Amino acid sequence: MIRRSLLLVIMVLAFAFSVKADALGYTKEHPLLFGIDMDYPPMEYIDSEGKANGYDVEFTKVLMKYLDIPFTYAPNSWENIADDIIDGRVDLGMMVYSPYRKDLTNFSRAVFRLYYQLVTRNDGPKMIGLRQAENHTFALMRSRPILDTLSRAGAKTVVVTDLTKTMKELSAGKYDAVICFRYQARYIIDSQHLDNLTAVDLALTPREYCYVSHDKKLIEAINVALDELEADGVLDDIYANVKTSFDRREIPMWVWYLLTALVFAFLVFVIIQQRLHQHQMRQEVERAQRSERLKTIFLGNISHALRTPLNAILGFSDMLRDDKGQIATAERQEMLGLINQNGQQLLHFIEELLELSNIETNESLFVRSEINLHESFEEIVDTVRPHVADGVKLTVKGHGGKAVLDPNLLRFVVTHLLNNAAQYTKQGEITLKYSDYKDGLYVEVRDTGTGIPDDLKENLFSLLADKKTYVQDSVPGLGLSICRAIIERTGGQLGMKTPTEGGALIWFWAPRKIHY
Repeated sequence: MIRRSLLLVIMVLAFAFSVKADALGYTKEHPLLFGIDMDYPPMEYIDSEGKANGYDVEFTKVLMKYLDIPFTYAPNSWENIADDIIDGRVDLGMMVYSPYRKDLTNFSRAVFRLYYQLVTRNDGPKMIGLRQAENHTFALMRSRPILDTLSRAGAKTVVVTDLTKTMKELSAGKYDAVICFRYQARYIIDSQHLDNLTAVDLALTPREYCYVSHDKKLIEAINVALDELEADGVLDDIYANVKTSFDRREIPMWVWYLLTALVFAFLVFVIIQQRLHQHQMRQEVERAQRSERLKTIFLGNISHALRTPLNAILGFSDMLRDDKGQIATAERQEMLGLINQNGQQLLHFIEELLELSNIETNESLFVRSEINLHESFEEIVDTVRPHVADGVKLTVKGHGGKAVLDPNLLRFVVTHLLNNAAQYTKQGEITLKYSDYKDGLYVEVRDTGTGIPDDLKENLFSLLADKKTYVQDSVPGLGLSICRAIIERTGGQLGMKTPTEGGALIWFWAPRKIHY
């Protein structure tokens, strides 16, 4: 249910910032036409009373009210709706983003992402992925990437338009499997009582579900509104049922309340215990918590971080193994290159995880000695300089002198920060600056490169601490997380700034006396 009081407050606050209908050319006499699929539950459909219904309909009502745009519905079959949207016979609709259609119409940012599932009969062929697809018949709604994937796997494909009918036919034995989105599988299986069907997730790239229109200004206004509505929680409020009911097994709300209370009580208990225990006991508890947290985060993220390269390795190796002389030499070499590339990616990721685990658990890593700051930093810069782009100036600024620090710690962290800056700086300069500050050493690496994307700033140094990190389209490695773990283990701090003139600035402070 939509929290109507919340929506009322949001609408009042948003009124002054909303895009007016007049600016987009829609009036009560000429309202916006919102094309909906007549039979696409639970997202959009015409109910038994002849009314437009579904999550898309509910959210579009809120969105149009937010934008102050009068609108009406234009129900039709999916084949006609898709053409009506692209050809401009309707003003607005919703569909999955397609790179093949991006030049034909305008897509908004994603409302949410859709994940694929493989649906099979309990007594049918045992398939947990597409590697067992050869010679089996798959039914699916038209999707060129999935059709291409199934074709390469040697499967037989049937393109359908009525997914409910298709799932019933699967249940009766007409097909070996159906590929559809997760919420579709769950909704149809439950609503049609198809108890002999089982759905499992597929390791395929999720698709973006977007608004679509021939009117570019309308899409631009919708993008602004989506950001505001998402920030206020309205988008999640409406589509929450899609995620809780169809993206996973539904859990009663009282269970969530109980779990929240238990987690809160546990956190309070831990805080109280930390205050009562002796210093040595607190250190043991913190070490155990770090180890447990690392294992939990690893289990939560490993499937996403490893699934894509692992599937690529297995898929291409299977194709090469089963090749009967049909794969050309050039294509074979390309496949071998991709296998090697994805293998290197897996190896690098695992090595970084092991390095972070070693830092978290091994106290003997940190051995202090007296070092010459000027010589140490010049040696580090000399090792990085060959990796700096032509024309980029790399300089060191500092007072020199000596300090009692761990030389390996200093070399690892500074080298990584400089390499990171060199990777994203193609012109301008990179500056390494150091100085004394509060009984410790302050170091900063500043560059004039591309800067840090906004969507990574909040969790840049905590990639393993955020379960959403690996959902990003592009993520950095774990090097900065390792640097942060090192610095924090010495009692120091590491952070980031965004210079007004562009680029990035990452700094750390390490005490001259290491604290444990």
